[in-house]
Amino acid sequence: MKLIIPTVVLTLASSFAGATPTPLANSPVVPAPLNGEYPNLPDPLTPLLSNNTYDYVVVGAGTAGMTLAYRLAQDPNVKVAVLEAGIDYTSNLVNQALVEIPGADTIGCGASETDFLNNMIDWGYVTAPQTGAGNRQVRYARGKCLGGSSARVGAFNMMGASTYPSPFFPPPLPLLPSSHLCNFMLYQRPTKGSMQKWVDLTGDPQWNFDARFQDFKKSVKFTPPKSNLRQDSPSAQYSAASFDPASTGPLQVSFPNFAQPFSKFVQLGLNEVGIATTQDFNGGSVNGVQYCPLTVNPQGGGRSTSRSFFAAGQQLPNLKVFNEALAKRIIIDAPSNGGKPIAKGVRFTQFSLQTLDVYATKEVIVSAGAFGSPQLLMVSGIGPKDQLERFNIKTIVEAPGVGQNMLDHVFAAPSYPVNVDTPTRLVNDPVYLAAQTANFTINQLGPLTSNTADLLAFERWSDSDLSRIGAGILTTYPKDWPTVEYFSAAGYIGDFSNLAAENMRVGADGTQFGSILLALVSPRSKGTVTLASADTKDLPIIDPRWLTDPVDQKVAIEGFKRTRKVFASRAMQPVLTGPEFYPGSKVQSDADILKWYQNNLLTVWHAACTVRMGKKEDGAVLDSNLRVYGVDSLRVVDASSFPDLPPGHPQSVIYMLAERAADLIKAAHT
Repeated sequence: MKLIIPTVVLTLASSFAGATPTPLANSPVVPAPLNGEYPNLPDPLTPLLSNNTYDYVVVGAGTAGMTLAYRLAQDPNVKVAVLEAGIDYTSNLVNQALVEIPGADTIGCGASETDFLNNMIDWGYVTAPQTGAGNRQVRYARGKCLGGSSARVGAFNMMGASTYPSPFFPPPLPLLPSSHLCNFMLYQRPTKGSMQKWVDLTGDPQWNFDARFQDFKKSVKFTPPKSNLRQDSPSAQYSAASFDPASTGPLQVSFPNFAQPFSKFVQLGLNEVGIATTQDFNGGSVNGVQYCPLTVNPQGGGRSTSRSFFAAGQQLPNLKVFNEALAKRIIIDAPSNGGKPIAKGVRFTQFSLQTLDVYATKEVIVSAGAFGSPQLLMVSGIGPKDQLERFNIKTIVEAPGVGQNMLDHVFAAPSYPVNVDTPTRLVNDPVYLAAQTANFTINQLGPLTSNTADLLAFERWSDSDLSRIGAGILTTYPKDWPTVEYFSAAGYIGDFSNLAAENMRVGADGTQFGSILLALVSPRSKGTVTLASADTKDLPIIDPRWLTDPVDQKVAIEGFKRTRKVFASRAMQPVLTGPEFYPGSKVQSDADILKWYQNNLLTVWHAACTVRMGKKEDGAVLDSNLRVYGVDSLRVVDASSFPDLPPGHPQSVIYMLAERAADLIKAAHT
């Protein structure tokens, strides 16, 4: 790995404050040369300065944006520019190393605002106070780097030291900063029924599961589990029919060469309470329990991210990716004669040095995420009129749905002491940590190959049970849509403020812990993304409104009780060494359970639907081809585009969406 140290000094940004935006072709201002040469920028301005016009301009090099850009650039007759607000995480040795360690995914996933130490590759979002979450302001991790939130890392901050306890560096390096993009690599597809809901909401039959099955498969190179190395019992299963053996997709999907010892007891306990083992989570049904495949590379055991699409396209001369390029607004030509506005390009700043314009002859595609995409549309004049007028933004297209209808999944977990090794030991036993670091590096074996939460279960409650608890509205959901999801979580969860620090605290005496996370995957609570200012440098206001809907509250209470039943099963007893450690027996009444869940919940980082597809008369922002209503040559392609948030983990859906969008765009310009 090559360590690239950028020579851009951010304090130079002030010298360019207020600079007049100029098209690149008009001799824009660039940094002054040093000793007759320009600074060694990690992404030189020179290629952009010589040509500021492309066929397509993509905003965001994350899960959707990088995939889409690569697919478009496979046509040698077009030119594609990608603007990424963050850096390439491979420009730092420690960042890159920790990205590639699946077991590092638990670093820095806390809800506490103080558990954020590096804004180089994370946006630093913090929610508005949440009445449904104990009035807490919760840090919401989002990727700001090449690969976006698919590249969740523990990150080294070259700017100084930290007090953050990293479990992956024993003394003398116990305190390194981390960033928090919180992607647990789970690769699992939605149900056929939930995708049929997309059809119903958009009126487009092409969004059903079977029609998009090949797009799900297209991105993925699948490798079956190596049971002899995993030593799992029951063994991980999968369906070969869910994957294309001939696929050469850049994204690697496989199973870690290690199964958490705690997980087999969870699986048997779930079986005992009536959740049967299923074969596969990727063929259109999910109810049941099974080990979940991950986006990991079987060659070396490291994380696979959407940066793999960048790596695949690095040699394409028609694909240019510009890092540290923050989009300021979409350049929209609004004809004075009342004609339909058309997106022409994007205004952005690079390295915080100069405001520049880049133009698209065919389309601008926004892939800035569930928070960034609605913000960029609004500052560009597309959004709710009251939001735009508040910040003196000229309304180009009044679109009340922009920033509305946010859906998200949340989870919390009771924790118990156990008699098997878990990551609690990793953070408290430097000798064991060193041995397992070597085991991962040399042999691609051991707990650091695992994402920790390696076993999942989905459960659809009966109509009678849903009605009994006051959640009857969920009986109208498709019959294959689960009510809750369970994660086998080896380690102590607690209040989720800081996983590593809390495991160090409770496990200091050698006690190990296991938890079962209970997630709501049929959420009714809807949130918003609104503007804090007319400038994208100011983060938007995120108000998920978690657990404000009474139905969600009923499901949380019942789900917590159900999780306790799993721990009380006969199958779980051999692994437990004591009673419930947290929250403990004091939490019993429905009111106490709800209060505990609210005070301890955390997002599963699945924010979606803030620029949703659908029918215009229903308030949707995008048509079924991901085009913004009322503007030509402008699409939005990312989780914000979802008509509805499917159950489970949306990573696979975003890759599918990008593959579909690429085909739609190519077809539109053939």
